[in-house]
Amino acid sequence: MKKPYKINSLKVIKALEKLERETIRDTGVFSVSGGFSKVEIFDYDDDYFDIELKWGVQSDCQNTVHTEAYKMDRITLKIKEA
Repeated sequence: MKKPYKINSLKVIKALEKLERETIRDTGVFSVSGGFSKVEIFDYDDDYFDIELKWGVQSDCQNTVHTEAYKMDRITLKIKEA
């Protein structure tokens, strides 16, 4: 597995941040203390970035984490479920 630590494309970063914001809004965790959304690229090839999205609520009394897998086209930056 390749670790994409040095992906510095501003367009890629903005697309991932948009996915995080939309997830927080769409799941409703924005209104809960401890709500979060985190996106990471864990692998890539010539065509796609493989993305792991984690979202949920983590606090002193609740620990609920959901994990979803997505692929992002390296040219169009469109994101689809893996």
